[in-house]
Amino acid sequence: MSTTTVEYFFSFRSPYSYLSGPRAFALPERYDVEIVFRGVTPMAMRGQSVPMSKRLHTLRDTKREADRLGMSFGRIHDPIGEGAVRCLRLSEHAKDMGRVEQFVLTASRAIWAEGVEVASDAGMRSVCERAGLDWAGCAAALQDESLQARVDANTQRLLDLGHWGVPVFALGDELFWGQDRIEDLERRLRPRAAQSGAVAGGPPPSERCS
Repeated sequence: MSTTTVEYFFSFRSPYSYLSGPRAFALPERYDVEIVFRGVTPMAMRGQSVPMSKRLHTLRDTKREADRLGMSFGRIHDPIGEGAVRCLRLSEHAKDMGRVEQFVLTASRAIWAEGVEVASDAGMRSVCERAGLDWAGCAAALQDESLQARVDANTQRLLDLGHWGVPVFALGDELFWGQDRIEDLERRLRPRAAQSGAVAGGPPPSERCS
């Protein structure tokens, strides 16, 4: 049987995307599935405002979910603007280097649990090196407009699917929106895993952030 593809739409400014990361990237350890990471421009940078009441609710809810999942949360440095742009470009560079999982988990944890300013070279260099990426290559990638074009294509792909929020998982024509819908996605993957003989394994997903 051919490997199943799941498109994974992610925003570095979304705390729910942060919560989804370890479990999303762990899926190939349990199923014959390829995760295609698609970093997208944050809603606030696409002209969509979020009321303060919703933002406060989101932070409270994220803290509750982070505690449930055993993930750190609370030391936050909002990456809106330049920080988000840099993370998105470098996530595309990390794909090319075979380090996208390491970069996404490290960067999102830095933003949502460690208070790292990813808009600064010092903050971003720390993230890149912890993710196993060479800083000189990353610094060059930040100036690569073709990487921005890939980010723009990811964002348009999400819109073409008729969605706007993140995280979103696309399994064929079926969309699963939210970090709390990964279990629903897994229910769709289990019959495929049974047919292919995939075996569960790997470390607990909550331990994959580094």
